[in-house]
Parts: sequence; C-alpha cells; structure tokens
Amino acid sequence: MQDCMKRAKKESTLNEDTPRDILIRFMEEQNMRKTPERYAILDVIAQMKGHHSADEILSMMPESFHVSRGTIYSTLALLVECGLIYNHQIAGATLYEYAYGHPLHQHYICTGCNKIWDLQDSTIELAASKVKTPRFKKMRCSTYIYGICNVCQAKLARLKKKMAKEQEKNMTREEKRFAKIDEELAKAADWFK
Repeated sequence: MQDCMKRAKKESTLNEDTPRDILIRFMEEQNMRKTPERYAILDVIAQMKGHHSADEILSMMPESFHVSRGTIYSTLALLVECGLIYNHQIAGATLYEYAYGHPLHQHYICTGCNKIWDLQDSTIELAASKVKTPRFKKMRCSTYIYGICNVCQAKLARLKKKMAKEQEKNMTREEKRFAKIDEELAKAADWFK
C-alpha cells in the first residue's frame, strides 16, 4: 500500500491528476467500492483550511447529503492511506489536514488555547532528512513545536499580576514587612554578584 501511495503522489505531480483521480486509482488498486459518500467527503475536505476533527468535517457536510459518523471515519482513514490528507495527534485528538498540493510543513501548537499554526522551515526538513535510519524507510516527518502564543502569554501575565495583588491584599502587616525585607535582600544579593 505504501508503494501505491508513493506512486499516486509521484504520478499526481507528473500528470497533474486531481485528488479525485488519485482516489479513484487507489480504490481500483485496492478493489474498493467507489461510493458517492467518499467523493462528497473528499470534496468537503478539499475546501477546508486548517486542521479539523472528524466531527467538524461531519458538520461541514451539506445538509442534503447524509453521511454516518462511521463512513466519515473510514473515509478519512482511506484518504490518509492514499496520501490526500494528513492526520495529526494533537492534544489527545486526531485532526485532519488537506495534503494535496500543500508542501510538508511543521506546526506550532499553543498549550494554552490549543491553536495551531503552520510553519514552513526548510532547516527542520533538512535536519530530518539527514538523520540516518538503518533498516527503516522514512515516509514523512511531522514536527510539532509546543509553546505559549502571545495572546495566552498576555493572559497569563495578567493572571499572575492579579494573583500577586490578591496575595498582597490578604497579607498581614508583619508578612508585608518581611516580604519587603526579602525584596531588599534579593536586591543586595544581585548587587554583590
């Protein structure tokens, strides 16, 4: 099957095959039924931007076209297998991204809000390609860079400030005096460094 996926990708660049052509060829090679549901799901995915869960893709389906959750999942697995979409395991969920015509890329993921940004960095791809993998054939590499986005950083800073004010408000006069002494000692220690 991996050979079929590679061949489909290679032929698509040579012959300018459409995603539907790639899917049809893959299903024929695997002796699979060509159902209108599979084509409709592919059409919806071809229009989507970003990273979406199976339930989000199901909700994007036209109301006139009823597709079961099971059909969505089996078709998504099929589309991953034939190389038309990528699947990502992010924050305990599987998200899907349209792959046809989009170069491989990396992702920034905010651990605060779970927002995902695409990142195109050739140095990461180059480093991954240079890794020697004896007795292992590399197919593709996924890179996820986890961190905190600037919006979440600002929220966190505001929250810390608010908590510090609350803590200071609840301190006794003696605790405030010792906190001030602590602060002065820390400044003095910095001065001696």
